[in-house]
Amino acid sequence: MRFSPSFLLGTLAFVLTITPSAVQACERECQVNVSHAFADKYEVLSRNYYTTISTKIDSSLLYGVPEGTLTAQEQASAKQAITTAVSQASDAWSTSIFRTVFDSIFKDEPKFKGDCNNPKRVIQPPRGVWWKMTDCNEMDYICGNPPSICHFMPMIKSRTTQKLSYQLQTLLDGNDADVYSNYVGPALIQMMADQPKLAPFQATMHGNLNEILENVKAELKDFANDHQWEPSWDLEIKKLLLTFP
Repeated sequence: MRFSPSFLLGTLAFVLTITPSAVQACERECQVNVSHAFADKYEVLSRNYYTTISTKIDSSLLYGVPEGTLTAQEQASAKQAITTAVSQASDAWSTSIFRTVFDSIFKDEPKFKGDCNNPKRVIQPPRGVWWKMTDCNEMDYICGNPPSICHFMPMIKSRTTQKLSYQLQTLLDGNDADVYSNYVGPALIQMMADQPKLAPFQATMHGNLNEILENVKAELKDFANDHQWEPSWDLEIKKLLLTFP
């Protein structure tokens, strides 16, 4: 059976009227760039906690060690040995943030993946034209297009913050945790070898370090809260999101 051109055009028009208005999802380039944008902010905040650890080490590491045991230079060297290890731990942690953020947005349920726009909420802009900030307000479906991610940014931040905070607390939780067992503990052992005058006070410094890590761990309950997260960061990330199709 052969159909006339007018019949085929009419059929195509009808199909287009009943096909949902698709909006493209945040594809790989978008996913990577947006995840990095979030991760960069979380890295700033988490590095502050590692800096706090180093500051406390500088002031409290030698608490209980009799004055005069070490010269001023030896004291500085001892503290530097441990704070260098803390910096290494911070650098190692920073490399893991991106994966946690990426998974939180695009793999954890509900996933921000796939197209959606039925019933219609927004109009896909032409190639080369950015989304409008008002599209963030309109797209109230959870899916993978940029306006949806933008709309549900509070949800994304909340669940990502919870995951990162838990991970950080786990890293600081006791002698068997990553920061102590892989960084601070070995640095203390090496420092004792370099500073034999401190040998009688190893247990004292071990206790000081544990107390420092425990105190900072407790402070993580406020990680990335409204007082730490800069309001301008939300707008910065939204503007980035809206540049992707």
